[in-house]
Amino acid sequence: MSDPTVPTFDDQLEALGFRARSLSRRGGRRWDLTFNRVLTFMLHDYEDHVVLTWTCAVGQVLADRGWRASSGEPGEMELFPEHDVRLPLDIEAVSAELTRVLTTLRLDLGAPDL
Repeated sequence: MSDPTVPTFDDQLEALGFRARSLSRRGGRRWDLTFNRVLTFMLHDYEDHVVLTWTCAVGQVLADRGWRASSGEPGEMELFPEHDVRLPLDIEAVSAELTRVLTTLRLDLGAPDL
């Protein structure tokens, strides 16, 4: 029997800002975290692990700065990871991955080492 004073994994996801949305196409449940108006994290919750991915409306970011990309409709251009990340059912692992993604999204286009 579970202890009602100990937060569940669902409670911990909600504390991070995730909201349960629907059943995942892949099975399990889908959770979304709207980080800001252009960045959204999606988490697929299975019985023994989670899969985390994200999408960024990079076209909107470019348009906001008065920039244009050479192909496609700028407002529809999205950035997303090449691979989703599989994590254990552990809120610390989820939180660490969110931090890692946010760190890697910081891009200085003026950096001499690019």
